[in-house]
Amino acid sequence: MAGDYYKVLGIDRNAGEKEVRAAFRKLARQYHPDVNHGEPGADERFKEINEAHEVLSNPESRRLYDRYGERWRDVQRGGEPFQGGRQWRTQTIDPEAFEEFFGSRSGGFFESFFRPTHGARQRGPSAQRPSALEQHVELTLEEAFHGATRNLQVTGQSPCAACHGLGVVDSNVCQACLGQGYSFQPVRGEVSIPAGVDNGSRVRVSPGGQQVVLVVSVQPHATFERKGDDLSTEVSVPLYDAILGTEVVVPTLTGQVALKLPPETQNGRVFRLGRQGMPKLSAPAERGNLFVTIRTELPVDLTDEERALFERLQQLRNSSGETR
Repeated sequence: MAGDYYKVLGIDRNAGEKEVRAAFRKLARQYHPDVNHGEPGADERFKEINEAHEVLSNPESRRLYDRYGERWRDVQRGGEPFQGGRQWRTQTIDPEAFEEFFGSRSGGFFESFFRPTHGARQRGPSAQRPSALEQHVELTLEEAFHGATRNLQVTGQSPCAACHGLGVVDSNVCQACLGQGYSFQPVRGEVSIPAGVDNGSRVRVSPGGQQVVLVVSVQPHATFERKGDDLSTEVSVPLYDAILGTEVVVPTLTGQVALKLPPETQNGRVFRLGRQGMPKLSAPAERGNLFVTIRTELPVDLTDEERALFERLQQLRNSSGETR
């Protein structure tokens, strides 16, 4: 890709992971194809932004990019060129030069070195298995409750067409993939995220056959606080309702439920509503609890009549205390 990944995202080279993610989200919303129908260059710009984010959000690929620049993918395929402070260079030589260096190819050192051990079964090379990629994904609490889908675009690993994933061609290291056995190709696909995931959950998916591990983070919610499979919230109740008892409406992630408060409900009292929390990741049919904390509201802007009634209540409470 032409250009500097850091300039593509508009961030400093010392930017942290949160800054990378924030810059990507801002630009992705601006240049997403669904937002820029027919806008010239928007599609390519979005691809550049997505590629820059994929590289810089992964610590290993970012390290290689910072060190080798545009050559980082070649280094990733073939391994870093410096080992133990010394630079190594490979060269292909013809059979005549080989004999000139090491003598006859039949017998001698190389024959004894590469001869199979007696009784051992000779095996051909096995196809390389691409490793799983990691992709961070952010969900709302509602998405974590119901489950969600995401359209992913990642740099996937597919078996090398030249060596069919073996890493060798005619007993020589495959020059197309440098012996890796696979090549890097963009992969797109829709994936499903199950209900009940939490911060740090790791979900294995396979868009386009590429193994990807989704590392989940769930956004904070304005109404609910989550702890494991349980949720908690607060409900405000007028003072006189808390004293006399009432029925209040409690919000949940699936609608509203009624909660009956007994007379003289104290401020800060907690009620537990079973099966109104988050679905359990291992058993989605089961759900955690919703804990409701009552917050008593004191009346303000009292009328003269209301103030007189409170004064009368105060006198009654004081006199009843004196007679005890």
